[in-house]
Amino acid sequence: MKSLSFLVVVILLVTSCGFNKKGSKTSSETPESQEVNKNQISHVVTVTDLVQATNYSYLKLKEGNREYWAALPRFDAKIGQTYYYNQGMEMKDFKSKELNRTFDSIWFIGELSDKPIPLKKPQTLTTTGRQTVGQLKDISVTPAEGGITISKLLSDKAQYANKTVKINGQVVKFSQDIMKKNWAHLQDGTDASGQFDLVVTTNDMVKVGDVVTFEGKIALDKDFGYGYKYDVLMEDAKVVK
Repeated sequence: MKSLSFLVVVILLVTSCGFNKKGSKTSSETPESQEVNKNQISHVVTVTDLVQATNYSYLKLKEGNREYWAALPRFDAKIGQTYYYNQGMEMKDFKSKELNRTFDSIWFIGELSDKPIPLKKPQTLTTTGRQTVGQLKDISVTPAEGGITISKLLSDKAQYANKTVKINGQVVKFSQDIMKKNWAHLQDGTDASGQFDLVVTTNDMVKVGDVVTFEGKIALDKDFGYGYKYDVLMEDAKVVK
């Protein structure tokens, strides 16, 4: 059973990435008609049911002769209203802890509008810096004892592939419970030819602004599908002193 606190991605998520259905591993069936696919226009949907949670909206959408559930950051939707969205990611057996409800299938979408949304070129998430999180200029973190800097890792990544390393840095973004992991973006003030941001997966809890030392294994060219692709990723990291 899959569970996440939406993203960021979602949305890590959906909003920054632009998922497309060709990348979906969960189903070959999509909630849009062949005509919508062919003409590359927005999904045109009508809300038939609505459940508002603390931070997110769960909408039952009717599109053509199909009905399906979708979720997005809290949105002032109205039952019977027509809306538009472009792309999304389907999750099977998704459990909302707050609603205490499991959806057999639900689509996570990043943007809903009462007008057609111009299509954007899909992007992939990488750790090459500005496509993910902007560089914070005032960060200057001392390297961990026995550890390396982010610039050292990113400038010589092949040397560290499949090796466990320690990196001290400041958390600049944190997302909980996405694909059963927490995701942190780490910066230490170093820069390797425009690369300065390291993405870390962990079961530990941190918050934005924390200066922490993560220890984890380095993976290269990690592709989770749905447009989530990382040049460099620290996996299953733990916070160490």
